[in-house]
Amino acid sequence: MSSNRQLLEAGTAKRADLVKVLLEELHLEPDFNAPESAEEFDSRVEGIVAHLAGGGTLPPLEVRDRAEGGKFVVDGHARREAYARAVARGVPVHDPKDGRVYVLTIPFVGNDADRHLRIITSAEGRTLSPLQTATILKRLRAFGWGLDDIAKRINRTPERVRQLLELGDANSDVQAMVKSGEVSATVATAAARKHGEQAGAVLAEQLAEVKAQGGKKLTPSKAGPKKPKASDIAEERERLDWLIDQRAMVARGKKDDLVGDESTTGYWVFWPDDGKVQPGLFQDPRAAIDAAKKKEPEHV
Repeated sequence: MSSNRQLLEAGTAKRADLVKVLLEELHLEPDFNAPESAEEFDSRVEGIVAHLAGGGTLPPLEVRDRAEGGKFVVDGHARREAYARAVARGVPVHDPKDGRVYVLTIPFVGNDADRHLRIITSAEGRTLSPLQTATILKRLRAFGWGLDDIAKRINRTPERVRQLLELGDANSDVQAMVKSGEVSATVATAAARKHGEQAGAVLAEQLAEVKAQGGKKLTPSKAGPKKPKASDIAEERERLDWLIDQRAMVARGKKDDLVGDESTTGYWVFWPDDGKVQPGLFQDPRAAIDAAKKKEPEHV
Protein backbone atom coordinates (compact mmCIF):
# COMPACT_ATOMS: atom_id res chain seq x y z
CA MET A 1 0.00 0.00 0.00
CA SER A 2 1.38 3.38 -1.00
CA SER A 3 0.89 6.53 1.05
CA ASN A 4 -0.10 9.82 -0.58
CA ARG A 5 3.47 11.11 -0.09
CA GLN A 6 4.88 8.07 -1.86
CA LEU A 7 2.45 8.49 -4.76
CA LEU A 8 3.34 12.19 -5.07
CA GLU A 9 7.06 11.48 -4.98
CA ALA A 10 6.66 8.76 -7.61
CA GLY A 11 4.75 11.14 -9.90
CA THR A 12 1.66 8.93 -9.96
CA ALA A 13 -0.46 11.46 -8.06
CA LYS A 14 -0.89 15.22 -8.20
CA ARG A 15 -2.08 17.72 -5.64
CA ALA A 16 -5.45 19.30 -6.39
CA ASP A 17 -6.23 22.95 -5.84
CA LEU A 18 -8.32 22.20 -2.78
CA VAL A 19 -8.54 25.03 -0.28
CA LYS A 20 -10.41 25.32 3.00
CA VAL A 21 -12.21 28.67 3.12
CA LEU A 22 -13.88 30.25 6.11
CA LEU A 23 -17.64 29.83 5.93
CA GLU A 24 -18.24 33.58 6.20
CA GLU A 25 -16.04 34.17 3.14
CA LEU A 26 -18.38 32.13 0.91
CA HIS A 27 -21.00 34.34 -0.77
CA LEU A 28 -24.03 33.72 -2.98
CA GLU A 29 -24.36 35.55 -6.27
CA PRO A 30 -27.87 37.08 -6.57
CA ASP A 31 -30.21 35.36 -9.06
CA PHE A 32 -27.54 32.87 -10.12
CA ASN A 33 -28.70 29.46 -8.95
CA ALA A 34 -31.62 27.62 -10.57
CA PRO A 35 -34.93 28.90 -9.14
CA GLU A 36 -36.70 26.54 -6.78
CA SER A 37 -39.33 26.78 -4.10
CA ALA A 38 -38.33 27.52 -0.53
CA GLU A 39 -39.78 24.15 0.50
CA GLU A 40 -37.66 22.24 -2.00
CA PHE A 41 -34.47 24.04 -1.01
CA ASP A 42 -35.19 23.62 2.69
CA SER A 43 -35.76 19.89 2.27
CA ARG A 44 -32.44 19.44 0.49
CA VAL A 45 -30.55 21.50 3.07
CA GLU A 46 -32.04 19.63 6.03
CA GLY A 47 -30.93 16.33 4.52
CA ILE A 48 -27.37 17.63 4.30
CA VAL A 49 -27.48 18.98 7.88
CA ALA A 50 -28.53 15.54 9.10
CA HIS A 51 -25.60 14.05 7.19
CA LEU A 52 -23.18 16.48 8.87
CA ALA A 53 -24.71 15.80 12.28
CA GLY A 54 -24.04 12.12 11.76
CA GLY A 55 -20.37 12.78 11.19
CA GLY A 56 -20.56 12.76 7.41
CA THR A 57 -18.33 14.77 5.11
CA LEU A 58 -19.22 16.75 1.99
CA PRO A 59 -17.55 17.16 -1.40
CA PRO A 60 -15.81 20.49 -2.04
CA LEU A 61 -17.79 23.49 -3.19
CA GLU A 62 -16.84 24.98 -6.56
CA VAL A 63 -16.06 28.67 -6.14
CA ARG A 64 -14.76 31.69 -8.02
CA ASP A 65 -13.14 34.90 -6.92
CA ARG A 66 -15.33 37.76 -5.71
CA ALA A 67 -14.16 41.27 -6.52
CA GLU A 68 -15.19 42.56 -3.10
CA GLY A 69 -13.33 39.76 -1.36
CA GLY A 70 -14.06 36.16 -0.52
CA LYS A 71 -15.54 33.69 -2.99
CA PHE A 72 -18.76 33.28 -4.93
CA VAL A 73 -20.28 29.80 -4.80
CA VAL A 74 -20.74 28.32 -8.27
CA ASP A 75 -21.78 24.83 -7.20
CA GLY A 76 -22.75 24.03 -3.61
CA HIS A 77 -25.41 26.50 -2.52
CA ALA A 78 -27.31 23.95 -0.44
CA ARG A 79 -24.09 22.66 1.15
CA ARG A 80 -23.08 26.18 2.18
CA GLU A 81 -26.48 26.76 3.80
CA ALA A 82 -26.23 23.37 5.52
CA TYR A 83 -22.94 24.36 7.14
CA ALA A 84 -24.53 27.61 8.37
CA ARG A 85 -27.49 25.76 9.90
CA ALA A 86 -25.22 23.15 11.42
CA VAL A 87 -23.22 25.87 13.15
CA ALA A 88 -26.41 27.49 14.49
CA ARG A 89 -27.52 24.16 15.93
CA GLY A 90 -24.23 23.32 17.58
CA VAL A 91 -23.26 20.52 15.22
CA PRO A 92 -19.48 19.95 15.62
CA VAL A 93 -18.22 21.15 12.24
CA HIS A 94 -15.61 23.52 13.68
CA ASP A 95 -11.86 23.12 13.28
CA PRO A 96 -10.55 21.75 16.63
CA LYS A 97 -7.44 23.91 16.39
CA ASP A 98 -9.04 27.37 16.26
CA GLY A 99 -12.76 26.70 16.61
CA ARG A 100 -13.61 28.27 13.27
CA VAL A 101 -15.60 26.70 10.43
CA TYR A 102 -13.74 26.00 7.22
CA VAL A 103 -15.35 24.62 4.08
CA LEU A 104 -13.44 22.61 1.51
CA THR A 105 -13.49 24.32 -1.91
CA ILE A 106 -12.05 23.93 -5.37
CA PRO A 107 -11.70 26.69 -8.01
CA PHE A 108 -14.26 26.68 -10.80
CA VAL A 109 -12.65 26.62 -14.25
CA GLY A 110 -14.60 28.29 -17.06
CA ASN A 111 -16.20 31.52 -18.24
CA ASP A 112 -19.54 33.12 -17.37
CA ALA A 113 -21.52 30.87 -19.71
CA ASP A 114 -19.79 27.79 -18.33
CA ARG A 115 -20.86 28.80 -14.82
CA HIS A 116 -24.52 28.79 -15.82
CA LEU A 117 -24.06 25.48 -17.65
CA ARG A 118 -22.64 24.03 -14.43
CA ILE A 119 -26.00 24.54 -12.75
CA ILE A 120 -27.55 22.00 -15.12
CA THR A 121 -24.68 19.51 -15.23
CA SER A 122 -24.36 19.46 -11.44
CA ALA A 123 -27.58 20.54 -9.70
CA GLU A 124 -26.08 19.04 -6.51
CA GLY A 125 -27.53 15.63 -7.24
CA ARG A 126 -31.07 16.89 -7.74
CA THR A 127 -33.14 16.73 -10.89
CA LEU A 128 -34.05 20.15 -12.22
CA SER A 129 -37.63 20.61 -13.36
CA PRO A 130 -38.27 21.50 -17.01
CA LEU A 131 -39.06 25.07 -15.98
CA GLN A 132 -35.86 25.37 -13.94
CA THR A 133 -33.83 23.98 -16.82
CA ALA A 134 -35.55 26.34 -19.26
CA THR A 135 -34.52 29.32 -17.14
CA ILE A 136 -30.85 28.34 -17.37
CA LEU A 137 -31.06 27.53 -21.09
CA LYS A 138 -32.37 31.04 -21.77
CA ARG A 139 -29.23 32.40 -20.14
CA LEU A 140 -27.06 30.23 -22.41
CA ARG A 141 -29.00 31.43 -25.45
CA ALA A 142 -28.34 35.00 -24.36
CA PHE A 143 -24.63 34.19 -24.51
CA GLY A 144 -25.10 33.37 -28.20
CA TRP A 145 -25.22 29.60 -27.93
CA GLY A 146 -27.27 27.83 -30.61
CA LEU A 147 -29.57 24.84 -30.17
CA ASP A 148 -26.91 22.37 -31.29
CA ASP A 149 -24.29 23.85 -28.96
CA ILE A 150 -26.58 23.71 -25.96
CA ALA A 151 -27.85 20.22 -26.80
CA LYS A 152 -24.35 18.85 -27.04
CA ARG A 153 -23.23 20.35 -23.74
CA ILE A 154 -26.23 19.15 -21.71
CA ASN A 155 -26.62 15.82 -23.53
CA ARG A 156 -30.11 16.52 -24.88
CA THR A 157 -31.46 16.59 -28.44
CA PRO A 158 -31.80 19.94 -30.23
CA GLU A 159 -35.57 19.36 -30.39
CA ARG A 160 -35.73 18.91 -26.62
CA VAL A 161 -33.72 22.09 -26.11
CA ARG A 162 -36.11 23.94 -28.43
CA GLN A 163 -39.10 22.69 -26.43
CA LEU A 164 -37.54 23.80 -23.15
CA LEU A 165 -36.79 27.24 -24.57
CA GLU A 166 -40.40 27.55 -25.73
CA LEU A 167 -41.48 26.82 -22.16
CA GLY A 168 -39.01 29.40 -20.89
CA ASP A 169 -40.44 31.97 -23.32
CA ALA A 170 -44.07 31.25 -22.41
CA ASN A 171 -46.10 33.91 -20.61
CA SER A 172 -45.95 34.08 -16.82
CA ASP A 173 -49.49 32.70 -16.40
CA VAL A 174 -48.51 29.55 -18.30
CA GLN A 175 -45.33 29.13 -16.26
CA ALA A 176 -47.27 29.68 -13.03
CA MET A 177 -49.56 26.75 -13.85
CA VAL A 178 -46.54 24.54 -14.55
CA LYS A 179 -44.81 25.64 -11.35
CA SER A 180 -47.94 24.90 -9.30
CA GLY A 181 -48.00 21.37 -10.71
CA GLU A 182 -51.49 21.77 -12.17
CA VAL A 183 -50.33 21.65 -15.81
CA SER A 184 -47.60 19.40 -17.16
CA ALA A 185 -44.63 21.04 -18.88
CA THR A 186 -45.36 19.06 -22.05
CA VAL A 187 -48.93 20.37 -22.26
CA ALA A 188 -47.84 23.93 -21.48
CA THR A 189 -45.14 23.88 -24.17
CA ALA A 190 -47.55 22.58 -26.81
CA ALA A 191 -50.13 25.22 -25.87
CA ALA A 192 -47.57 28.03 -25.99
CA ARG A 193 -46.47 26.89 -29.44
CA LYS A 194 -50.00 26.59 -30.80
CA HIS A 195 -51.84 29.45 -29.10
CA GLY A 196 -49.12 31.99 -28.31
CA GLU A 197 -50.46 34.82 -26.13
CA GLN A 198 -53.75 32.96 -25.64
CA ALA A 199 -52.08 29.83 -24.25
CA GLY A 200 -52.81 30.75 -20.64
CA ALA A 201 -56.52 31.20 -21.28
CA VAL A 202 -56.74 27.94 -23.22
CA LEU A 203 -54.93 26.01 -20.49
CA ALA A 204 -57.09 27.57 -17.77
CA GLU A 205 -60.24 26.42 -19.59
CA GLN A 206 -58.89 22.90 -20.07
CA LEU A 207 -57.76 22.73 -16.45
CA ALA A 208 -61.21 23.80 -15.27
CA GLU A 209 -62.74 20.91 -17.24
CA VAL A 210 -60.30 18.46 -15.66
CA LYS A 211 -61.12 19.71 -12.16
CA ALA A 212 -64.84 19.57 -12.88
CA GLN A 213 -64.39 15.86 -13.56
CA GLY A 214 -62.51 15.34 -10.31
CA GLY A 215 -58.98 15.57 -11.70
CA LYS A 216 -56.14 17.69 -10.35
CA LYS A 217 -53.63 18.01 -13.19
CA LEU A 218 -53.80 18.74 -16.90
CA THR A 219 -51.70 16.05 -18.59
CA PRO A 220 -51.20 15.20 -22.29
CA SER A 221 -53.84 12.47 -22.13
CA LYS A 222 -56.41 14.91 -20.73
CA ALA A 223 -55.46 17.85 -22.93
CA GLY A 224 -55.62 15.98 -26.23
CA PRO A 225 -58.69 15.30 -28.34
CA LYS A 226 -61.30 13.32 -26.47
CA LYS A 227 -61.83 9.76 -27.64
CA PRO A 228 -65.30 9.46 -29.14
CA LYS A 229 -67.78 7.14 -27.51
CA ALA A 230 -68.82 3.97 -29.31
CA SER A 231 -72.41 5.23 -29.36
CA ASP A 232 -71.34 8.49 -31.02
CA ILE A 233 -69.43 6.58 -33.69
CA ALA A 234 -72.46 4.38 -34.34
CA GLU A 235 -74.69 7.44 -34.78
CA GLU A 236 -72.26 9.04 -37.22
CA ARG A 237 -72.09 5.83 -39.24
CA GLU A 238 -75.88 5.65 -39.35
CA ARG A 239 -76.10 9.21 -40.69
CA LEU A 240 -73.53 8.52 -43.41
CA ASP A 241 -75.27 5.29 -44.40
CA TRP A 242 -78.55 7.16 -44.68
CA LEU A 243 -77.00 9.80 -46.97
CA ILE A 244 -75.54 7.07 -49.18
CA ASP A 245 -78.84 5.21 -49.40
CA GLN A 246 -80.69 8.44 -50.22
CA ARG A 247 -78.03 9.54 -52.72
CA ALA A 248 -78.20 12.83 -50.84
CA MET A 249 -75.68 15.51 -49.84
CA VAL A 250 -75.32 18.22 -47.21
CA ALA A 251 -74.92 21.85 -48.31
CA ARG A 252 -73.88 24.91 -46.37
CA GLY A 253 -74.62 28.58 -46.99
CA LYS A 254 -77.66 30.79 -47.52
CA LYS A 255 -80.86 29.92 -49.34
CA ASP A 256 -82.73 32.10 -51.83
CA ASP A 257 -86.05 31.42 -50.14
CA LEU A 258 -84.89 32.97 -46.84
CA VAL A 259 -83.76 36.43 -45.78
CA GLY A 260 -80.16 36.88 -46.91
CA ASP A 261 -78.50 37.96 -43.70
CA GLU A 262 -75.95 36.18 -41.54
CA SER A 263 -78.62 34.67 -39.34
CA THR A 264 -79.87 32.53 -42.26
CA THR A 265 -76.54 30.83 -42.91
CA GLY A 266 -76.65 27.14 -42.09
CA TYR A 267 -76.84 23.57 -43.38
CA TRP A 268 -79.46 21.59 -45.31
CA VAL A 269 -79.83 18.30 -47.18
CA PHE A 270 -80.54 18.08 -50.91
CA TRP A 271 -81.03 15.32 -53.45
CA PRO A 272 -79.14 16.24 -56.67
CA ASP A 273 -80.70 13.43 -58.76
CA ASP A 274 -84.29 14.74 -58.46
CA GLY A 275 -83.58 18.34 -57.40
CA LYS A 276 -85.31 18.10 -54.04
CA VAL A 277 -84.16 20.42 -51.26
CA GLN A 278 -84.77 20.21 -47.52
CA PRO A 279 -86.67 23.27 -46.28
CA GLY A 280 -85.16 25.41 -43.56
CA LEU A 281 -81.62 25.77 -42.26
CA PHE A 282 -79.82 23.98 -39.43
CA GLN A 283 -76.85 24.88 -37.22
CA ASP A 284 -74.77 21.83 -38.15
CA PRO A 285 -74.82 18.89 -40.63
CA ARG A 286 -75.94 16.42 -37.97
CA ALA A 287 -79.05 18.44 -37.13
CA ALA A 288 -79.91 18.74 -40.83
CA ILE A 289 -79.57 15.00 -41.45
CA ASP A 290 -81.52 14.06 -38.30
CA ALA A 291 -84.38 16.38 -39.35
CA ALA A 292 -84.40 15.05 -42.92
CA LYS A 293 -84.51 11.44 -41.72
CA LYS A 294 -87.83 12.10 -39.97
CA LYS A 295 -89.62 12.91 -43.25
CA GLU A 296 -90.20 10.99 -46.42
CA PRO A 297 -88.12 12.26 -49.38
CA GLU A 298 -91.19 13.32 -51.33
CA HIS A 299 -92.25 15.59 -48.53
CA VAL A 300 -88.86 17.28 -48.25
